[in-house]
Amino acid sequence: MDFLRIGKIFAQDYYAVPDYQRDYEWTNSQNATLIDDVIQLARDSHSTNHFFGAIVTIPYENGTGINKSIDFNDYGIDAKQNVKHVVDGQQRLTSFSVLIRVLRDLIVEDVTISQTFKDNVAQRQLDNILLGNDYLGINPAPRLILNGNTGACYNNEVLKISSNVYSKVLKGAKRLLAAYTLFKTELLNGLLEFVNEGFCQTSEEYYSKIITTLTNKITFVEIECDASSDAFQVFDSLNGKGLDLTAADRIKNIFMSWSPHGKGAQKWDALVSDIGEDYLANFFVSLFFYHTQKRVAKNHLPEEFRNVYKESANADFDFFFNDLKKADMLYGSLRKANTLNYTVNNIITDFRALNMDQVYVILFAVAKHYGDTAFNNNEYQEFAKILQMLIVRMQVCEKSMNKLDSLFANCIDAMKTKAAPISLIIQKLKDEMKSTVDDAQFESAFAKFSPNDNKVAEFYLRHIENQIRKEKGNRSPVERGLTVEHIIPQSLYDLKDWYGTTAIPEDIVEDFKQNVVENIGNKALLYGDDNSAAGNNDYAAKLNIYNNGKCGQNMGTPINSFELIQDLVNNNSTTFIHVDVAARAQRLAKYALKIW
Repeated sequence: MDFLRIGKIFAQDYYAVPDYQRDYEWTNSQNATLIDDVIQLARDSHSTNHFFGAIVTIPYENGTGINKSIDFNDYGIDAKQNVKHVVDGQQRLTSFSVLIRVLRDLIVEDVTISQTFKDNVAQRQLDNILLGNDYLGINPAPRLILNGNTGACYNNEVLKISSNVYSKVLKGAKRLLAAYTLFKTELLNGLLEFVNEGFCQTSEEYYSKIITTLTNKITFVEIECDASSDAFQVFDSLNGKGLDLTAADRIKNIFMSWSPHGKGAQKWDALVSDIGEDYLANFFVSLFFYHTQKRVAKNHLPEEFRNVYKESANADFDFFFNDLKKADMLYGSLRKANTLNYTVNNIITDFRALNMDQVYVILFAVAKHYGDTAFNNNEYQEFAKILQMLIVRMQVCEKSMNKLDSLFANCIDAMKTKAAPISLIIQKLKDEMKSTVDDAQFESAFAKFSPNDNKVAEFYLRHIENQIRKEKGNRSPVERGLTVEHIIPQSLYDLKDWYGTTAIPEDIVEDFKQNVVENIGNKALLYGDDNSAAGNNDYAAKLNIYNNGKCGQNMGTPINSFELIQDLVNNNSTTFIHVDVAARAQRLAKYALKIW
C-alpha cells in the first residue's frame, strides 16, 4: 500500500480500465464537489495533504481476457511491463485526468499568459502527467487508458490525440464531456473570484495555485492486488456491497467474465444500445419474472443472472448471447414504444404518463411468449387495452397495485404450462377488473379523483376530450403535449381571492387544495400560451381567455379548440366554485366510464 500524489501515480505506469468495468458514472454533482474541494484547497495556504481515496489495481496478465477493447500495440506500450488494471477508483482517476486537461487547455487559451509559462507548465508539466514524456510524439499514449466508447471519446474530445469514432448517445461519453464543461466553467469562475478577492493578481498566479494543489496537496492510496487475483471477483467484492455499483454494473461484470472470445465489451454495448442504460435493471427484472413468475429485487439480480445463465453461457456463449439479445430487443421496443404497431405504441406511451412501470413484466412476457409477430396480433392490442383499463380503474379507485404481480404470474403460468392463448389472458384481466372495481365504483371514484401529477391528469383529460370528439364525429383527436389548466388556481393564498365577497364554506377550507383544486373537475386542457395567459386570474378574466384566446395566438380560441372548454363555459358562464367542480367531475366521470 502506497500513498501517492497524482503525478507519481502516472509517472511510470499506465492505468487501463478493464472491459468489465462500468462506464464513467460521475455526474455534475460529484464533479462539482471535486472542483469545489480543489479550489478551496488552493485558497487555503495552510492546508497540506488532502486524501482523495483509494485506487485498487491488478498487474496486467496476458490472456486473461479482461481488456480486449484496447489494443496496447496501438499506443506502443509493452502491456506486460507497464500496465495496471484499475479494479476500483477509475471514476476518481478519470475526473482528475479531465480536470488536468481542462487546466492545461485554459492556460494555452489564455492570451494574458506568457508563452514560457505555457511551454513549461501546460505542456511539460501537465501534458507530461497525462501523456508521459512522449506528449509531443506521433502517437502519444495516455497514462489513463479508458475502455470502449468512453475511451474513444476521452482520446478524441478530451486529450485530442485521436480521431476515433464514438457514440455520443452512451452515457459514459456524455458524462465525460459534461465533466469537461463543468470544470472549465468552475475554474474560470474561480479565477474571477481569486482576482476580485485579492488572492492573486494574474491568471498565471491563479493557475499556479491550482496546479500546486493538484500535484502537492492531493494524495491517493494505491492498493496493488496479487497478479493471480481474479479481477472480476475482486471488483465485485469491492463494489457489490456498496451504493456506488448498480445491479446492471455487476451483471456486466459477470457477463464479461463469461465471454471467451474477447468480444464481451462489444456485445454488452449492443445490449445497452437496444434498451438504454436507464432500463437495464428493469429488463432483467422482467426477464426473470418471465422465467420464474417472481419479481426479483434489483439488489439480487446479479445472483439471479449468474444462477439462471451460467451453465448455458459456459456451454455456448454465442447461443446464450443471441437468446439474450432477442429478449433485449423485444424489451427495448416496448420501452421505446417502437413496436411498429401504432395502437400498442400509444398504450405504452400512456403507461409512461401513468407512471406504471409495473406493467412491463406482463407486456414483455406475453410478447416474448408469442414471439416476433406478437405485436401484429390483434389480440395483443386487445390485451394491452384491457390491461390499461384495469390499471386505470385501480389507480382511480386507489386500489393497491401489490396484487398485480400475483395476477401477472398466473397469466404467465397459464401461457407456459397450459398453452393458453392471449384470449384467455385477456379474460383473466377482465375477471380481475370485474371483481376489483365494478362500473359503479369506478364512476363514483372518478368524480372524486384528484391526480396531483399533471402528466396523469393530461392522460385522463385527453382521452375524455377525444371520447367527446368521437361521439360528435366532427374533429380529429387531440395529440399529446397539451398543458393542464387549473381553473381555480393552485396558488391561492386566500380563498377570498377567488370567492370574492362570498362566504367561504368552512367545510372545504382545510381540504380545499386536494379535494377541489386538484380534483379532475377543476382541470382542463389548453395550449401553452392560453394557459400562461389564464394564469392565476379570477374566473371572469379566465372566461375571456377561454372565449377569445391569447392575443396573437394562431391555434384557434380555446372554446373552439376543445370540447371540454366548451362544456365548461356553457355550464359555468359567470362563476366557478367548489360545487361546480363537483358537478363537472360528475360529467367527466360518465365519459370515463365509457372509455375504461
